[in-house]
Amino acid sequence: MTRKFQIIISAFAASVLAFSALAQDTPNLKTDGPDSTRDGTTHAQRMNRLKGAAKASDVIGKTVLNNQGEKLGKVEDLALDLESGRIVQVVLSIGGFVGIGDSLTAVPPQALHCDAAHKVLHLDADKEKLAGAPKFRASKWAEYSDSNHLSAVYRYYGEEPAFCFVQSGDAVLDGQHKGQCLIPESRLGQVQRAGKLMGASVKNLQDQKVGNVENIFVDLASGRVVAVVVSSGGFLGMDGELSAVPPSALRLTADRDTLQLDTSKEMLSSAPHFKGNQWPDFAQPAYAGGVYQAYHVEPYFTTDGSTDANNTARNVRDRNDQTLTPLNQGTSQADIGITKQIRKEIIAAKDMSVDARNVKIITIDGHVTLRGPVNNAEEKRLIGEIAERIAGAGNVDNQLEIKLTASN
Repeated sequence: MTRKFQIIISAFAASVLAFSALAQDTPNLKTDGPDSTRDGTTHAQRMNRLKGAAKASDVIGKTVLNNQGEKLGKVEDLALDLESGRIVQVVLSIGGFVGIGDSLTAVPPQALHCDAAHKVLHLDADKEKLAGAPKFRASKWAEYSDSNHLSAVYRYYGEEPAFCFVQSGDAVLDGQHKGQCLIPESRLGQVQRAGKLMGASVKNLQDQKVGNVENIFVDLASGRVVAVVVSSGGFLGMDGELSAVPPSALRLTADRDTLQLDTSKEMLSSAPHFKGNQWPDFAQPAYAGGVYQAYHVEPYFTTDGSTDANNTARNVRDRNDQTLTPLNQGTSQADIGITKQIRKEIIAAKDMSVDARNVKIITIDGHVTLRGPVNNAEEKRLIGEIAERIAGAGNVDNQLEIKLTASN
């Protein structure tokens, strides 16, 4: 073990101890609320779940109530760090509730609880608590996104931080702490407003415009950015088409006005995309997991949730080291061409479901493996026929799975 690695481990351990001390200084940690978890799972286990996926455009402007039903204010914006896929904090406009006119404050995302039935968010706070909460000034976005301010915000609301900060030079060792998604202190100045990111231009490494950010899916309960949706129809030559991208696959350019994605037309066409009037359910681990796998990004959540088709067989198969995944996709022009053509014909086929249009197509040396859920046996058959027509009979392994329904 090198001396540098020992230093990193020591620093990481120290940060964990520091956060533990903060938790001990705040004994009344939130254990109940409108949507609290009472199943005995650990914080880490809960963070590994995909709890929900809401459009950022729907979250911004949403009313925030306290547990007594009093209106506290509304969501002004979300502070996001796309590179780590984190919702760093949620900025609230608390208006006249505290008696001082319009003012902003920030809260940890996990402090908010979604009340889907009434389309509002809940925050366990009264007038006095809000009056004493750390303030936020939009004109000093970077200053209020530094590690000291964020630590104070999380500590004030008794929330366990899901991440910690490291020096920029140590960020290359993030992989040694898999699942921690450490945020370098030097990158905190790049924490972006979700409201500003939506509409931002997306270009590839060749400076070709891929599209614009159409929306961002966020999981408040886990404090995560689920996916970024890009209007890629013009780039793909398919009007109205949208592409789903893992947040960490995107990078801010130096001017911070443009996002960069390492992709080509061929790669984007073989990754998950959908029509603007047929949005998939990003709260489904199977679909969201496919988005991450297409871009060779490890998802922060487990993808073997109860909504997957035939989970027992899938889990056994996926634990087999010899099992193909989209990460094994062939990179030759021939393999890319086969995948692209199969995807194109599936999308063009009449009455295909969103799941069917986004099945995983893995082509290696001309051999195609089909993976993922479809709605019925007919979709499985049709997709298999399309693949065999393009790759040739005997070159297709159809592992598509029919979704379980209540009648099954």
